[in-house]
Amino acid sequence: MSRLNRMARQAALVMALAAAPLAARAETLADAMAAAYEHSGLLEQNRALLRAADENVAQALSALRPIVSWSANLARDFGVAANAASGFALVGSASTSASVNLSAQMLIYDGGQSAIGVEIAKESVLATREGLTALEQQVLLRAARAFLAVRQASEVVALRQSNTRVITQELRAAQDRFEVGEVTRTDVSLAEARLAQARANLAAAQGELRAAQEEYRVATGRTPGPLSQPSRVPDLPPDRNSAVAIALRGHPDLLQAQHLVRVAELSIARAEAAMKPTISLTGRLGVTEDFDNDSFSHGGSIGIESTGPIYQGGRLSSLVRQAMANRDEQRG
Repeated sequence: MSRLNRMARQAALVMALAAAPLAARAETLADAMAAAYEHSGLLEQNRALLRAADENVAQALSALRPIVSWSANLARDFGVAANAASGFALVGSASTSASVNLSAQMLIYDGGQSAIGVEIAKESVLATREGLTALEQQVLLRAARAFLAVRQASEVVALRQSNTRVITQELRAAQDRFEVGEVTRTDVSLAEARLAQARANLAAAQGELRAAQEEYRVATGRTPGPLSQPSRVPDLPPDRNSAVAIALRGHPDLLQAQHLVRVAELSIARAEAAMKPTISLTGRLGVTEDFDNDSFSHGGSIGIESTGPIYQGGRLSSLVRQAMANRDEQRG
């Protein structure tokens, strides 16, 4: 039994030693940013918006594909009639019938409205995606700032604590020198005032550290433990002009604005296309059966249907002007 106890203690010791480096490992800046990315509810919300925008593309494409639908009807007709043929005697009638219809419709031409609608949906998805990228940058930047703020506040607290200890020793030395008559009461009072100021500075630094820790918790979803010093500064552009060129070429806010301008321009084209006629190919099949006798009807039709606006009170022209105004607003 004692041997088993020794083995159990040895196994527990090995597990504790193996887990100790993991528990004592300081959290890095990359860990903080990964936690912020994983726990951000705002990112989850905007990812859902992106998925919804993706579905708009599928819905826009459906306008270019055939539409097939069906309908079914079951009816019971009954009544009482009196007429000259029956000698004005009451004659009852009843019948049961059923019908099934299948219809199909396919767009042939609509002035490009549907095709433009697909392009608008695609550009909207790209704009939403760039918006999500910009939000990801904001979330990661907030986490980085919170990480560095906790590091800075911790260093300031350590400095204030060290300063308070030094001034406390100076006060004790001043009190000892006062007891032997080397200094006056004024010197002791000045040392006490410096100590009070140091303690006030320490309390303020501790408050700033607590606020930084709370901001870190909000940004990353967890309370900060030991934080390690960032290994190195990221590579930066060689000069200001290079940094501006990179931002103009790849910043998600600018890319999102470009996609939104493209959406506005396509909206103008779609509003203008709404003034053109629409041509569709239609087909129908139908079956009707009467359950009370042998009568029935089977039939169908196929044809081309064309529709177009003549006068709508200026609505279509107003939509074109509105789309132009929206385009100008996006460009601004």
